[in-house]
Amino acid sequence: MIIRFELMAYCLIAGGVYLVVVNILWSMLERIIPTFGNFPKDLIESKNFTWAVSNFIIEFIFFVLMPSFLYSRFYAIMPFSGLRGGAAIGLLLFLFGMIPFAILLLFRIKIPVVYVLYQLLGLAIKVTGALAIIGYLYSL
Repeated sequence: MIIRFELMAYCLIAGGVYLVVVNILWSMLERIIPTFGNFPKDLIESKNFTWAVSNFIIEFIFFVLMPSFLYSRFYAIMPFSGLRGGAAIGLLLFLFGMIPFAILLLFRIKIPVVYVLYQLLGLAIKVTGALAIIGYLYSL
């Protein structure tokens, strides 16, 4: 199987733009919703440009770069494609990758449930949207 680098580049650009837009909207929403209400002030990291860039790089690698590469390798043999196929893969990754970790973390550390649910919703939106974009672009 040959990797189509031009199509993968479109996926990386579109997924990166999607992550930037969602991160900006999510940060604006975080100012409205008091998600850090029960946390001690010394545990909350200040959000600055360096924090935003490092957060974007991590999310870009795991939500856009790796799925784009894997999708480019296996899209020819996948039984599903398009927007719904990408969204289904995103939800599958979310259900089997992120939710078990969050539940185990809640049992081990006393973290407010509101904060965990807020973070899980944000991650679900990001991973599902990014993979839906990748699936859509590979269906063209």
